[in-house]
Amino acid sequence: MSAEVAVGVVSAVVAVAGLGVSYLQLRQTSTGSAARGSARWRAPLVIGDVPREPLAYTRRAALLDELTRALDSGPVAALIGGRGVGKTHLAATYTRERLARRLRLVLWIVAEDAAAIVTALAALAREVGLVDALVDADAAAKAALRWLEQRPSPSLVVLDNALDPDAVLRWLPRRGRVRVIITSTNEDFAQLGVEVCVEGFTPGQAAAFLCARSGLDDLEQAGLVAHELGDLPLALSQAGAVIRRQRQSFGDYLAGLGCGPLASMLARLPGDEYPRSVEQAILRSIADAEAADLTGTAQRVVDLMALLSASGVRRDLLYHLSAERSGVDDAVGTLAGASVIGFDVTGRVVAMHRLTRRFAMTRVRVQGRLMAAVQEATRVLSAAVDATPTAGTDVVDHVADVWVAVHCDLKTDPEAAGLVADLLRLRLWSVGRLVTLGESSRAVTTGFAVLKEHRDADGIGDESVTLARRAVIDAGLAADRELDVVALAEETLADRMCVDGPDHVATVAARNSLGYCYECAGLLERALEIHRFNLQESMRVCGPDAQSTLIARINLASTLRSMGRIDDAVSTFEENLRESIRVYGLEHASTINARGELARTYVRVGRAAEAVMLHEINAGLHSAELPAWYAMWWPQYRAAAYSAVGRHDQAIALLRDLIKQSEVTLPRDNPQLIRLRLFLARALISAGRGRQALRLFERVTRDRERVLGADHAATLNARRNLGLAFAVLGQRRRAKAVLTATLADYVRMLGDEHPYTASARSSLERLSMLCRFPP
Repeated sequence: MSAEVAVGVVSAVVAVAGLGVSYLQLRQTSTGSAARGSARWRAPLVIGDVPREPLAYTRRAALLDELTRALDSGPVAALIGGRGVGKTHLAATYTRERLARRLRLVLWIVAEDAAAIVTALAALAREVGLVDALVDADAAAKAALRWLEQRPSPSLVVLDNALDPDAVLRWLPRRGRVRVIITSTNEDFAQLGVEVCVEGFTPGQAAAFLCARSGLDDLEQAGLVAHELGDLPLALSQAGAVIRRQRQSFGDYLAGLGCGPLASMLARLPGDEYPRSVEQAILRSIADAEAADLTGTAQRVVDLMALLSASGVRRDLLYHLSAERSGVDDAVGTLAGASVIGFDVTGRVVAMHRLTRRFAMTRVRVQGRLMAAVQEATRVLSAAVDATPTAGTDVVDHVADVWVAVHCDLKTDPEAAGLVADLLRLRLWSVGRLVTLGESSRAVTTGFAVLKEHRDADGIGDESVTLARRAVIDAGLAADRELDVVALAEETLADRMCVDGPDHVATVAARNSLGYCYECAGLLERALEIHRFNLQESMRVCGPDAQSTLIARINLASTLRSMGRIDDAVSTFEENLRESIRVYGLEHASTINARGELARTYVRVGRAAEAVMLHEINAGLHSAELPAWYAMWWPQYRAAAYSAVGRHDQAIALLRDLIKQSEVTLPRDNPQLIRLRLFLARALISAGRGRQALRLFERVTRDRERVLGADHAATLNARRNLGLAFAVLGQRRRAKAVLTATLADYVRMLGDEHPYTASARSSLERLSMLCRFPP
């Protein structure tokens, strides 16, 4: 081989070797670069600050499952709810758990300002090398959005506290494996994805969270505090921090909530990730919603709802704010869209969180709008009272809440006398309305409160106080709580004697009322004395044809019947019926009442066939002048007459129909409804249906003990009926035990000589001879 050839071969080998080395170096460099890139992407990339797990963390499993299902079904889930309900922490919990399961890419964006979305997406573009640092932020954000849509691996974008759906929409990925969570108070975001409604903690979660946050271990007391705070997570968090810092008990904190400034009880403490106090957060939502309503109606709705009941306000009540219903609907929609208010399942009742109400009320006071707000609330409620259909217990609740909220303020304002009078008129209406609706026990409680309010108010005339006292007496009689109002009836008569003198019709009427209260309360001797005297006085002052004379006579007859003086009662009732027909005719309400009372008494003396005839005459009359209660009152006694003549099926069917109607219109504890069940029990046992009857007798006894108390005369009567039922059914031992104990209670409560005691003693003495239920 020549030297030249040898040199050439060597040069070629060296060249090939060099190429090989270069290739190996290039491959090593490429592989190292890829390896470094792979190592870089193995750790998750997180843009933004995902909130850390908070102290006393509560994992809301049901909501997390709902959020997971929402994101499985579509690319966007919207967590919608009021401020402070925990939307951010729910989204953060989901994000942390997804990162723990090796999710590689998360963007957490505080999206109150739409510019923050652009900034975050641009940061992502630069981080992954899509653009260099000099590229415009908007262009970089668009590049990142396209990259997210094309990325084969899952990724998550959280837009926290977003405000403007239009601003967010243009930055939502439209394809790919990226998922988006939006948290917002604005319900309009529900149009962008699957809505997940976020509300406060459950009561159990709230109590447990507050115990953990405060360092105290008393779930029962924690539950009371949580209830006052509406189970709102942010409020509970800040309350727990205050309790821990100030070393308070739950009881001390609860007392402070009732009387101290609410803002100081829910302060944001240093180190809290949430940037605002509860007050600031709630007032910010209200202000944003009001700013979106140029008519000012939203503010009027907020002010009104701050004064009215926390249980919610019917939308049709809000319509009294303005002649333009559409304006109210627009304002309500704006407030609901901002989660300041919400709706019940029907959409007809608008509700506001209890803390929102309190902070809104504080704002009204601070801004000097209290008097105007109360005037508007009074006008709205007065319109509701006068409207058709007639207002129900919700308006009663609203009137009570307005009074409680502002009566102290009005009492110290010399210019508020007229407003106080207007509110007291509404309060007085409430008592009568509760009686009409059958809420008799509540009517008594409310009535006594209203009477005190009238007496305490400056500038309220004596006649208004008299009307309030009359309302309490009527409520007491409707609730079978006659003993509670006897003193008021005595006071009324004393006032009439002082103001009008003995020769005035108002004095006669007051004496009639007092005598009736005495009889209903079981004070029969006093009732008999006053009715006898009052009959003479009414004849002298008003004449024989006066309404007060007929009332005095029928009250006298009723007292005689209650005392067991049946023959005297029958003759007096018969005279009363004759006089009623002579004065008013056959179909007048007074004549119907007189006929019915005589029929009741005929059943007692064994003249049941005549009683049926009288009751059926009444049943055939339909007068527009008849009080509404006649429709329920007299048919029950007609059924008793049917039972007494052996028309058992007719009696039972009538009573069951009455009970069915009453259960629709009356509360379950209404004395009239309980009385109807007693009538049905008596009809059933007379018809030989002992087992059904016994269950009802036992139920009536329990109900009267619960509603009226064990020592009430009506409860003792129910127990006596139960004992008689045991006897008729052959259970003599049980009958004797019940009747013996009942007699002892009659003696203890009414005395040994009282007619009711004598009747109970007679029942016990005749026990061995009893074979059918007495009329």
